Amino acid sequence: MSTTAYDELTALYTRLHRFGHLHSLASWDQAANMPPKGNEARAAALAEIGTLLHRMRTEPRLKSLIAQAEGESLDDAQRANLREIRRDWRSSNALPESLVEKKTLAAARCEHAWRKQRPANDWAGFLENFREVLRLGREEAQLLADESGLRPYDALLDRFEPGMTCAQLDRLFGDLRQWLPGLIERAQQRQAKDKLVEPVGPFPVAAQRALSQDVMRLLDFDFEAGRLDESTHPFSGGVPEDVRLTTRYCEHDLLSSL
Repeated sequence: MSTTAYDELTALYTRLHRFGHLHSLASWDQAANMPPKGNEARAAALAEIGTLLHRMRTEPRLKSLIAQAEGESLDDAQRANLREIRRDWRSSNALPESLVEKKTLAAARCEHAWRKQRPANDWAGFLENFREVLRLGREEAQLLADESGLRPYDALLDRFEPGMTCAQLDRLFGDLRQWLPGLIERAQQRQAKDKLVEPVGPFPVAAQRALSQDVMRLLDFDFEAGRLDESTHPFSGGVPEDVRLTTRYCEHDLLSSL
C-alpha cells in the first residue's frame, strides 16, 4: 500500500510530538531539579531543540504535502488534523529561525533569574531580562500579524486559542462586568455570616508533601505514570504515560500546595 501525503504529514508530526516531549522534559527539569549553575548550558540546549523543531516545521516539502493531502479522501477527524497542521505550518513559516532561537534563550534566562528575584522582590533586576523577552515577543507578534492579517495581539491569541480576538474578549469581559461584581458582593455577605475557622500553622513541609501525595492517590493519580515535584511556580506537563506535576510549599499556608 502506497504512502499518502497525509500519512507522511502525520509521520512527521508524530516525530515533532516526540521531540517536543523531550523539550518539555528538559524544561521541567530546569524548573524542578537543575542546579543553578546549569542554566546557561540548559538554555543553549533548549534553544537548539527549539531550532530543530522549527526547522522540521518549515521543511520546504511540507507545502506540497499539505496541498496533496487536501485532495485526498479523508474523514472528518483527518480533515481537522490537516487543518491544524496547515495552521501550524503557516505560523511557523512566519518566524525566522534566528528569532525562535533568541526567544528561547531569552525566556530561559529570564525564568531562571526570576527564581532568585521573586523571593527578594527584585523587580529592577527582573526588568532587564523581561524587557528582552517582551521585545522579542513583540517582534514575533508583528511577524505573525503580517502573515495572518490579524492585529499583533490577535495573532498571538490565535496560537493558543484559535479564532479568539481581543474584540471577542472585550465582549466577554464586558458581560462579566455586568453581573460578576454583584455575585461577589452577595458571596462576601454570605461568608461574613459564617464562622471562619482558619488552620493554624506552621505546617511542616514534609507533612504537606505527604498530604499532597495522599490527596493525589485519593484522586487515583497513577504514580507509575507520573510524579509530583517542587518548583518556584507550579505547573504541569508531560504525556499521558509520564505526567509531570509541580507544586510549592509554604509553612504558613496549608492550602497553597493543594
